[in-house]
Formats: sequence, structure tokens, C-alpha cells
Amino acid sequence: MSSSNDVPVSASADLAALAGHWTLDPAESTVEFTGRHFLFLPVTGSVPVRSGHAALDADGSLTRLDATVGVDGFDTGNPQRDGKVRGPGFLDAERFPVLRYAGERVAQGAPLTLSGLLTVKEREVPVDFAVAEVAAAGDRVVVRATAEVDRHACGVGAMRGMVGPRLALRVRAVFLRTP
Repeated sequence: MSSSNDVPVSASADLAALAGHWTLDPAESTVEFTGRHFLFLPVTGSVPVRSGHAALDADGSLTRLDATVGVDGFDTGNPQRDGKVRGPGFLDAERFPVLRYAGERVAQGAPLTLSGLLTVKEREVPVDFAVAEVAAAGDRVVVRATAEVDRHACGVGAMRGMVGPRLALRVRAVFLRTP
């Protein structure tokens, strides 16, 4: 949620104002997704944000971005489906309890693009996020971004005829400046 004190940031000069180290606030951050069941019925849900850190150089260049979400908290509101997706045929939460995103760079443009690697079940897949908003208010920054992920490329290929290959991701990441 944005407040009236939030300042949108979109140009490299503005990103430079955010230079420093940041810690992700899991309680305020969200990762939501929409997929397709039977290839046309939308299924929405979320996974809990566990941790994250980011760092920007004085020129606004990304030097570090690591974020994790917990597979054990995969939730669509359907306990039977959620248990199946957490199981070995899909995400295998017991063996691989987290998904990790390692950001590599931010490209200027409209919108900003965050490029990095998503690690799912020890498989790294390139994922680009379109950054819709970066709102700064003092030592707090809210970032909203979207991406599309091919679950088959991530090694999650169960039920190919019943579950669509693409997931639309929506992220709201709240970062707090680290002293």
C-alpha cells in the first residue's frame, strides 16, 4: 500500500538516491500467482515471502538481490490441490523447501526490467520482472513487479494436460534500509 509520502522512482538518477543496503520485510511483502487448470480455468494463490536482501551502488546499479519464498506455504485455498502441488510431483517441498530469486541487473526503460535467475528444485531459470512501481518513503521502499514463469522450464512438469505451463506472478516487495 502506498502512502501520500511515497515518491515514485523510475529513472537511473532516482535509483541512485536508493543507494545502499536493504532488507526485505517478509510480513509486508507478497508473492501471488495465477495459473490455469484444465488450461482455461484460472487458479490464483500465493507463497509466503521468507527473506531477502538488496544493494544498489551509488550510480543506482544493482549489486545484490536475493529473495526466498517458502514452498511449504503454497496456498490456493484448496487444501487437496495445495498438498498435491507441495508434493514430489510438483514442487517437492520436503526436498526443496524454498524458491530463490537472484537479481542480476536492472535495465532502464518504461517499465524498468529486473533480470535474474529463479531457482526451483536446484534448476536455475532466467526470469525478467517488469517493475511497475518503486515508491520510496524515507527508509522504506515498496516495489511492485510482474513476471511470467514457465513451470515446465523450472522442472515442474506434472499434469501437463490439466495444468497450464505458465504462471503469472505479482510481487509486492517492501524493503527497509539496513544501517
